[in-house]
Amino acid sequence: MTAVLDSARLTATALRAATAAGDELLRRRGAPHSVRTKEGDALVSDADLAAEHGALAVLRAETPDFAVVSEETSPDWPDDGRPTWIVDPLDGTTNYLRGLPDYAVALALVVAGRTELSLILLPEYGTVFRAAAGAGAFRDEARLHIPERPPGRPLAGTGFGTEGVVREQQRSVADRLLRGGFEIREPGSASTGLCRVASGAYDGYLEFGIGVWDTVPGALLVSEAGGTVTGWGGEVFTPRDGHLVAASHAVHRELTEAGGPCPPVAEWGGPA
Repeated sequence: MTAVLDSARLTATALRAATAAGDELLRRRGAPHSVRTKEGDALVSDADLAAEHGALAVLRAETPDFAVVSEETSPDWPDDGRPTWIVDPLDGTTNYLRGLPDYAVALALVVAGRTELSLILLPEYGTVFRAAAGAGAFRDEARLHIPERPPGRPLAGTGFGTEGVVREQQRSVADRLLRGGFEIREPGSASTGLCRVASGAYDGYLEFGIGVWDTVPGALLVSEAGGTVTGWGGEVFTPRDGHLVAASHAVHRELTEAGGPCPPVAEWGGPA
């Protein structure tokens, strides 16, 4: 990063923003929620919006000259060249509303097309994952190194969206993974799944049809922990394409092959 962009200071800013969002989510946990369905049949709740408000208040106060891409209120990417925060105030809304603990607050900072830092907070666990380009990845204060391939079947995380055509493609991916010998987990939060790859709990994570706020923070975390991150089919990872394959070096090629063509092709038919 340039001298103007202080990585340590900006990571501290990201932590304060994520903590503001996470505290709001924990405060509202279990309370009645106002929920609506947005484009693509995804849910958005008052908790998403309150968490986003808390995070953006910190970012705008401490980095007023930076742009922001945030899932709920400012999803469009700016073209003015400013450093840009990417914010997902609540990744895993359905989990959160159902009382499940696997949800996250995720942030990343992109400068001149390069992700310079990321931070993912898991509020229910009180755990912070963070990474800076060229400086490694950490879970709290422990440095992360993706381990060698463990014994048994490889374990892959994936996700299932809410939009019908995407669900059909994602179901095809699940079929291919099972036929390719993978065990599958569906965390309900891409950020949570990518944290698990970086810490070695999953051998890999792949998903199609998701946003930059779902992929960018966790992608840097996995790569800085020693993993491989590409787009679908092994293409160069391009956040706005909406897909990624992130895995240990030992499993990445196998997972990419099991994921199939880009875009995935629905093979089995029937309702999603």
